Order: sequence, then C-alpha cells, then structure tokens
Amino acid sequence: MGNDVSRGVRDGNPKNYRYSGGGWWPAPPTVMKILSWNIRGLGNARTFLALQKILQQQRPLIMFVCETKLMAKQLYEISRKLKVDNCLAVNRNGKGGGLAMLWYNEANVHVTSYNNHHIDARVQREDDSWMRCTGIYGHPEMAQKKHTWTLLKRLVGLSDIPWLCFGDFNEILHPNEKIGGNDRNVNMISEFREALCECNLIDLGCKGYHFTWSNGRFGQNFVEERLDRFLCNKEWREKYVDCAAVNLETWTSDYYPIIIEVQAKGNGLSYTRRSTSRFHYEDAWSNYEACKDIIDKEWRRHDN
Repeated sequence: MGNDVSRGVRDGNPKNYRYSGGGWWPAPPTVMKILSWNIRGLGNARTFLALQKILQQQRPLIMFVCETKLMAKQLYEISRKLKVDNCLAVNRNGKGGGLAMLWYNEANVHVTSYNNHHIDARVQREDDSWMRCTGIYGHPEMAQKKHTWTLLKRLVGLSDIPWLCFGDFNEILHPNEKIGGNDRNVNMISEFREALCECNLIDLGCKGYHFTWSNGRFGQNFVEERLDRFLCNKEWREKYVDCAAVNLETWTSDYYPIIIEVQAKGNGLSYTRRSTSRFHYEDAWSNYEACKDIIDKEWRRHDN
C-alpha cells in the first residue's frame, strides 16, 4: 500500500484507509466474514478447488481450517496459490491434525498463541477496537476430550474483550444435534455444556443444513452430527449484531464449512424489530361466540 496518503484518495474513498505503523493501509470493513472448516486434508486438488471456490463466492477475510494433514511449509505454499496474504500454520501430528489461520491484509490480525488444537488471535476492527478470534480443533478421542474443555477454560482468562470462538469441537451440545447410530454419551455432552457455562460462551446457532458432519454411509449406518459452531461471550453480543452462522455445503469433505458475518451494532442496516405486531384473522374463528368481542377489542387497540 505504501506511505503515500494520496494513494488512498486515488484508489477510492480515503475513509476506507487508516494510518498505522507509519503508513496508510486498507481499513477493516464494516462487515467481516469469518470461515471455519474441518477440511479433512488440503493436499488434494478437489479440496483445494473447493476452498478456492468458497473464497471467491463468500469472500471471507479470515479463515480457520483444521485437519489439513499438512506440514506448515506446505500450507504456506497453498495460501500463496490461493492468493491469501497471510497464514499462520501448525504442523500436522503424524498423519492427522494440522491447523491454519489465513487472512487478507484488510484484516489486522495478531496471533497470540497456538498449538495442535487452537489458534488464538486479536483482530482490530474499523473503529480501532479489538475483538478476539479463536479457532478450535477439539480432540476426537473420547478419553482426550476433557483436554479441549481445559483449553477453553485456560483461554477465557487471557482476555476480556469481545470473543468469537469457533471450529470443530468434536462434540454436540444437545441430543438432537445427532441422528443415527448409538446415542451420544450424556456425560460427554454435559461436560461440554459445563465448560461453555464456565467460560460464559454461548452458541450463536446456525442457518442452512443443521448438521456439519456425516459418516458418508447409507441406510441404518448413516450418522450426522453438528460438531462445528461459532460461540461468543457476553462482550461480543453487546457490541456486534446477533447473527447466526451459515452452514455451507460441499461434496469434497465429510464436514461442512461454516461462515459468519461480523458487524458492529449501529453500522449498516438496522436490526431493531418493530414493537407492534400484525393482527391476523382466520375466517374459521367466526364460529366462536367470543370471537366478535376479541376482534372488536383488537381493532380498537390497533386503531389507537
């Protein structure tokens, strides 16, 4: 971008740029999209093309991918091919695992910590405030899941700024987040819920297809679960528009990508609901004696 402020004027609206570190850089957008995906191997061409297509269609600024099954050096090369400006990669563990957080220069991201199961970062917003983004890859082994909840409890104490926590937690929050197969271990669900309660994190919900993982089998052996989600703390809900994640569809992985739009309250469209409700009438109600009185009262109330 360079240090020439006039370049910001030549390239468009100067309000779209901010001065930082001795130079002028693109300002963070008002609406920021964040993508999370357990990609189940990023080394094959089909998965690469699927991710490339999602980036072109959805245009997220920050991406978290887990189970890349690649070494960090390979992930840096893939980010270059995807034309993503920045990448923090964690090596695979044996033949599995591997994480990466990728972002474009429009997002001012500072990675603060990472290991085989998380990447934690601070992200500067358009008003120069900071939010926290943490990508999680939960332990898939039942005996190891407690370490995921311990990780969350350690992370929560590191900052009190608005926090968005997302990824594949490898556990469900409710029994209805699974269909097929054996019933989920109730104790495992309870431990997940207790960890979120202790961390003051809530599920932002989802739109689209309800489940994010399937075993790819058929008939009685078919299983689907909602293992991936976006969570946030109270500070995040107070500052940003309450918006559910969207579960995207893909045919290249047994996991669906999930994406969310982050928009500060007061920016763009107003999400305030009308305080009055619409009066609705069904003709079948006319058969009831009390119906005339109810309708009369409702008409009088709305006229006033």
